[in-house]
Amino acid sequence: MATLIEEFGQAVVDRVNMDAGRVKPSLTVDLSMAVDLYRKESRALRLQADIRNLNDRLNLINFASLFSGTAIAAPRSFSVRLRFDY
Repeated sequence: MATLIEEFGQAVVDRVNMDAGRVKPSLTVDLSMAVDLYRKESRALRLQADIRNLNDRLNLINFASLFSGTAIAAPRSFSVRLRFDY
């Protein structure tokens, strides 16, 4: 166990159920909002904002898999997109 903590860190090892050999369940909250700023005939202007992993939790997807290694979900991230259709 000490070797795993040294290699991956305590926070990552805490997200693994060693007895079951599985990653513990986790929850990620995402938020997305969009508004049409302009719409007429075939033209439209839309503004969209997204927040991923709103709760900013360490989410372990896979731990020390034979094929893909250890996978950790991205931390909280924001994006804004302006889209024009014509």
